[in-house]
Amino acid sequence: MTHRRHFLSGIVKALLMLIVVVASLTLLAACVRGPAGNTPAPDASAPALQTTESAQSEVRATEIALMRQTPSVASTQTLAPTSTPTPGPTVAPDLAVLSVVVHQNEFLGTIAARYGVSLDDIITFNHIENPDAVAVGQRLLLPYHTSRITPDHLLLPDSELVYGPAYLDFDIAAFVAEQGGYLASFTMPWVVGEKTGAELVRWVAEHYSVGPRVLLALLEARTGWVTHPETPQGYDLDYPLGHLATGGGLEVQLEWAADTLNAGFYGWMDRGETAVRFQNGVIARGAPDLNPGTIALQRTLAEDTTFQNLPDEINAFMDAYHHLFGDPDQYDQGRALPWDLTQPRLQFPWQAGQWWFLTGGPHGAWGNGSSWAALDIVPEDAPVGGCTPAETWVRAASEGLVVRNDRGELLVDLDEDGDMRTGWVLQYLHLTDRVPEGTVLQPGDPVGRPACDGGQAASSHLHLARRYNGVWVAAGGPVPLQLDGWTAFSGRDAYGGGLFAPDGRKASACDCRDQSINGIWIEK
Repeated sequence: MTHRRHFLSGIVKALLMLIVVVASLTLLAACVRGPAGNTPAPDASAPALQTTESAQSEVRATEIALMRQTPSVASTQTLAPTSTPTPGPTVAPDLAVLSVVVHQNEFLGTIAARYGVSLDDIITFNHIENPDAVAVGQRLLLPYHTSRITPDHLLLPDSELVYGPAYLDFDIAAFVAEQGGYLASFTMPWVVGEKTGAELVRWVAEHYSVGPRVLLALLEARTGWVTHPETPQGYDLDYPLGHLATGGGLEVQLEWAADTLNAGFYGWMDRGETAVRFQNGVIARGAPDLNPGTIALQRTLAEDTTFQNLPDEINAFMDAYHHLFGDPDQYDQGRALPWDLTQPRLQFPWQAGQWWFLTGGPHGAWGNGSSWAALDIVPEDAPVGGCTPAETWVRAASEGLVVRNDRGELLVDLDEDGDMRTGWVLQYLHLTDRVPEGTVLQPGDPVGRPACDGGQAASSHLHLARRYNGVWVAAGGPVPLQLDGWTAFSGRDAYGGGLFAPDGRKASACDCRDQSINGIWIEK
């Protein structure tokens, strides 16, 4: 492969590696000392649960300080696209960091044995004080020291992995029809009527905010669905992306690919995950100079191959991509998020004078792999458990244009250009009685009522998230979600963390409704 190979001279590469090692050791020392001085301090008057959440926030801040350095946000101007790729996590070059979640009846010892990691390393790396008290759903980072490093040539620009401005001139249906493959004639039953193959690709791309050219190239590389008109046979028909570890069918396979691509992209960019895990369980470290778009592709391909065969899978994908779309560099829009990005003003999405409760801190916006971009909030009158809609209305957090109303989800385009792929977009999820697509909203206008519609929900609530140019923006990240001046912060695990008020008060996310813990009240 010659695509995007960036060869460095031996001297320059050695210097870069030395810089990475020195930076890692410096950050490790900072980690031992504790979080930086600008980390929000615990509220001395808060109840015990709030103190726990504050400690989790400090651990998360320390963890991110170890993983990567984040520039400060300085202005509201959006930078023009540049060729500078989004940097990866800053950790030791031989350290592969894998993220796992504790499941029912799992203990640290069994997790250590299953993944081949020292129990002491897990305890130390995750700052665990009591190894016997890990919780179901807790996120663990497993450190591997490995000599296996994935190929270091850049494959795809970040803008190609997200459903953003790079796709403004790409007509999925027209392209699929032009290729004349089996995908062009494919249909499947849907909630109402049926969907064509092209419509299904678009549905997955829009909901996961993943680039459809990447999905189509994966489909072509694995089974030839895009250009081969003959009906696929056997596994090629049932598993069009060749991934046998999940369910069959085009929808399931595309959703697996989109979620896995997101896990690689945001794991590298937001969560300090540097490991690439292969079909046989072997762990490699993503090459330090890779961009999120490339590591996303490597992680997805790795799930169905071995470390030794990864270059062959990469070659097959890139051959398919070049055949279908040409050089991916032509679509490069620069960094995933501008250095100087700031959020427009948003207000809490309800009327003043009502109690709402933060039941979920930063967590995945869509699927398990996406950025921890979302918060879950529930009004006081929503039923505890169950999916009976609340009587209270969700209100618009900003002015904007409703560009999608689909199965419980509203997407509101804040720049009102009518395109979800550009600028800031708000996602309101799990709503019933939603306003129609095309509605122009003003702050405070009703948009729907909390329920369980769309996505996965066990009880009625609002799930609120942000995108910018197709990128899911981490709620507790460098450009934090702010509502009426309250600022989101992440916990160590998904759904942890909370919101800090301008006056120092704090709402700590919990599966409860306690005004002193997770309650939010805005005066009229």
